Amino acid sequence: MSLSALERHGTATSAKLAEDLLHLLEEYYFDLNPDITIYNSALNAWAKAAKETSDVQSSLASAQKADKLLCSLLGRDQEESSTFPQPTEISFLMVVNAWANAASCALSAGKSSDGKIAAKHAEELLRKLQKQTLRTSIATIACYGAVIRTWASLGHPEQAQAVLEEMVEMPGNLPLDLIHFNAVLDAWARNLASSATDVDMTMARLAGLQDLLTKMAGGVGHQSYNVEPDTSSFNHVIRACYSPWSYSKALGDESNRQNALDIAYDAYLMMSQDYNSSHRPSAHTYAHMFKAIACLLPSAQTDQVAGPEKYDFCKTIFHACCREGHLSKSSVWTLRKMFSSENFAELLLSEMDHPANMDKEKLLSISEENLLASLPKEWSRHGRKVKALNRGRR
Repeated sequence: MSLSALERHGTATSAKLAEDLLHLLEEYYFDLNPDITIYNSALNAWAKAAKETSDVQSSLASAQKADKLLCSLLGRDQEESSTFPQPTEISFLMVVNAWANAASCALSAGKSSDGKIAAKHAEELLRKLQKQTLRTSIATIACYGAVIRTWASLGHPEQAQAVLEEMVEMPGNLPLDLIHFNAVLDAWARNLASSATDVDMTMARLAGLQDLLTKMAGGVGHQSYNVEPDTSSFNHVIRACYSPWSYSKALGDESNRQNALDIAYDAYLMMSQDYNSSHRPSAHTYAHMFKAIACLLPSAQTDQVAGPEKYDFCKTIFHACCREGHLSKSSVWTLRKMFSSENFAELLLSEMDHPANMDKEKLLSISEENLLASLPKEWSRHGRKVKALNRGRR
């Protein structure tokens, strides 16, 4: 069986056979001067073996084998370097991917400590890569991206963002992959939803996310990154803004909540005011904005009736949501919970041009599950297609 066939097989056994074949070439056919692509095939075989198994220890062992093989190449002395090829950026990428696959396997098995070990090994490879006299290429960017996504998936946004900031400072002005930025934004939103306890730190992190998004969007007077945000980028920031308060209502005072809402609304305005962009608001955007308003704008203290500021703000967002056809069950349920029956009915009726067949009494008699279907179809022409936002109550 050829080395390339073993590479494709994706098992630890085939990866070991590939490496054994490589060592036979080194020992008995050294005069052939094996190309680095042969070594990369063996490295990739180990990376695939780390991916294809569900056993965490087997996955970690495969990544370790890839790492050891790469280190053996890096450790050749000057005399041997004339015989053995030097690793390339692709070589490093194969091994970084092996550790990333091991981290993913550990995460799937609920063994986050093993995932963290794999992520640390992957980042250590970046440090070794930085010391090499290699050109900055797409493969180099991919190495950084794999480490970023690994830290982000494990719920470590600080480490992920630190590597991201290193990546954007790399020379060459190479195009950056948006998925790496979105991974960091999503990781922060998840982190703030589950662990925000210090209001000053929370506000600093939200300001940092706003700055990152502005740099991605190329805001006036700001450094611009070589990447354009999409709808998900903005949605992650809006979600991050209200996530801490969905976790702890007592976090900070009203001014902190207002500042968080301002960041969310600024992100929404950046989306909605650019009609030719790829980051127009979606059904998810409006679902997040209604939740942001619910969490961040206080209700009146009497009778649990929302204050006029909350109602007017929602009315503005609701009008745009219906006009663009992004209303969903999730948004309707958030609005219903936010307002009194009277205000909720008024909000919906205010958007109807000719509500001849609908009044407050009839509107409020419709069950939550069936309410969206009873509203004008054009309001939800896009939103009702998003399954995640239209599931039934559990």
